[in-house]
Amino acid sequence: MDLLTHYFQIILLGIVEGVTEFLPISSTGHLLIAEHFLGTSEPDVFNVVIQAGAILAVVFIYWHKIVNLFSSLDNSEARSYLLKLAVAFVITGAIGFTLTSVFHLKLPETLLPVAWATLIGGLVIFVIEWFFKKLYPHDEVSWAGAILIGLAQILAGIFPGTSRSGATIMTGLTMGIKRPVATEFSFLVGIPTMFAVSAREMVKYRKVLTTGGHQLLIDIALGFVVSAIVAFFVVKWLLRFVISHTFNGFAIYRVLLGGGLLIAIALDPSLSAVGQEEKAKPEIIQVQTEPVKIEVPAAAPVTNTDATPAPAMNTDTAPVAPTPASAPDTNPAPANVPTPQN
Repeated sequence: MDLLTHYFQIILLGIVEGVTEFLPISSTGHLLIAEHFLGTSEPDVFNVVIQAGAILAVVFIYWHKIVNLFSSLDNSEARSYLLKLAVAFVITGAIGFTLTSVFHLKLPETLLPVAWATLIGGLVIFVIEWFFKKLYPHDEVSWAGAILIGLAQILAGIFPGTSRSGATIMTGLTMGIKRPVATEFSFLVGIPTMFAVSAREMVKYRKVLTTGGHQLLIDIALGFVVSAIVAFFVVKWLLRFVISHTFNGFAIYRVLLGGGLLIAIALDPSLSAVGQEEKAKPEIIQVQTEPVKIEVPAAAPVTNTDATPAPAMNTDTAPVAPTPASAPDTNPAPANVPTPQN
């Protein structure tokens, strides 16, 4: 796969995350489906951190409210609201840490449970919207509502496809909280929750992020920015939408999507294993710091004739063979004259 295609896939995943994180339709399920059809599989740290990018959009949207809450601690209502947010966050964090770290809960990552959660979640929205009509909505988030919203975030984490925002908003509606108020509380409590989850994943994969090369960091940064930009506009739209609309439209979408996925799995059972393949988590690269020892085989000795010169023949001192007595010496050579060498 060329680099341009890879970045195009990362941008699409960022768009999917930005659109689905705050709509009650499950970002986790849509990312799983998107990765399957794109033919890619990103590590868990990528999926979690780009969710934090979507949460960052909420920080920008509610920036003035957040500042006002912390600057009005002398106001009992502001203190109460902040404490309720803190209680919901602590409940989520404490129970979530216990389930994953102490009991080693393994969350399902395959398409089949996501399909069931999507379908059932849609039906639950229908029921809650019907029940909400019989209530007298109010603007206050009660302590019981804050506690149940914190528990709802755990439910969304245990069953991918449930949707964190969907579970928390529907819990607020069950407690009789008006849609805009329940939606706002859900988004605000998601800020510390998702940032904490992202920080935990960053610590968990710190060696991968620091020694696994720059490509993963680039992918995370690109997905983070794209999801933040897209989520900003989606949240702005949703806040206006919930003022005068119900969530029944999202319920219909979930029922159709979940039912369609279950039918597809029934026709092709191999689809139930989508997501079961090992996530593309990069291995921790061990950087070799010790010098490499190269074994060089001993070379055969080479005879160097140039380095070992043959002994020079000193003809001046070499004895001259005596002339046989029977052979007459017609031209005797002086004994001290060297004989020429051929």
